[in-house]
Amino acid sequence: EVVPLPQQVLCLKGPQLPDFERESLSSDEQDHYLDALLSSQLALAKMVCSDSPFAGALRKRLLVLQRVFYALSNKYHDKGKVKQQQHSPESSSGSTDVHSVSERPRSSTDALIEMGVRTGLSLLFALLRQSWMMPASGSGLSLCNDVIHTAIEVVSSLPPLSLANESKIPPMGLDCLSQVTTFLKGVTIPNSGADTLGRRLASELLLGLAAQRGSLRYLLEWIEMALGASAVVNTMEKTKLLQSPEGMISFD
Repeated sequence: EVVPLPQQVLCLKGPQLPDFERESLSSDEQDHYLDALLSSQLALAKMVCSDSPFAGALRKRLLVLQRVFYALSNKYHDKGKVKQQQHSPESSSGSTDVHSVSERPRSSTDALIEMGVRTGLSLLFALLRQSWMMPASGSGLSLCNDVIHTAIEVVSSLPPLSLANESKIPPMGLDCLSQVTTFLKGVTIPNSGADTLGRRLASELLLGLAAQRGSLRYLLEWIEMALGASAVVNTMEKTKLLQSPEGMISFD
């Protein structure tokens, strides 16, 4: 819970300036009084700005960020704790697992598995595209939507941030994620052949994958995809409106 600071009392009393005198002030005294006036005005401006709603919201966000950074520093940058974690058996086993995943030589079994996964994904994507490109039939579209809906259920059933630690995901898994993401981005485009429900399901699956990967980069990519698809839809609707008989301007 973020507790806001109490409001400060405005101090409107400025510096003590001399009364009218016959003798002119020296340059040093003038500079002193000028600096005192400017300092008083600056302090007053800081007090007024600090009481604004924007300053209050900004202060709360900075407090939250400060606590987050303190937690990260306490976990990863505390030399005593980091050394203790490095010497613990769990961390050593985790590091060996990461190195074994990234540096283990590929065997014939891994090559066959990778070939099967890549071929299966390519076949699935080709069948889905072919079903969408065929003449409109309820069975074909419902089959494609059922496949994407099943994938959404699987992603939703995973624990939160299951795909966040990419160091523990094998390269083949990252490549499959990249292929699935590229395919789903193509589905969200209106001219992909998918119906409205299919495009919405593809967007939901993309959002679920982005949330599971736990990185702002993937969420921003999803937002960019959604904005691009929305812009294409608006352009297509304007084009259809201009080409329709109701939207054409007659000179009769």
